[in-house]
Amino acid sequence: MIQELRKAERKRYNVHLSLTDGSTYSGIVSLNMGQMKLRLKYRGGIVTVPFHEIKHCSTLIPMSV
Repeated sequence: MIQELRKAERKRYNVHLSLTDGSTYSGIVSLNMGQMKLRLKYRGGIVTVPFHEIKHCSTLIPMSV
């Protein structure tokens, strides 16, 4: 999961996170490996999420036709 999040951060892809408390977020990630957390910028603002609270992560890759 960490490698996918790093790639999403580097390429500015959107990610969709499902957390252990049942909440979900979609947005742009910024990783903080030292604190084992990420910041997610989404429509409602910015949320900080510890890695251990992430239940599922999907990367949304834009398609160019």
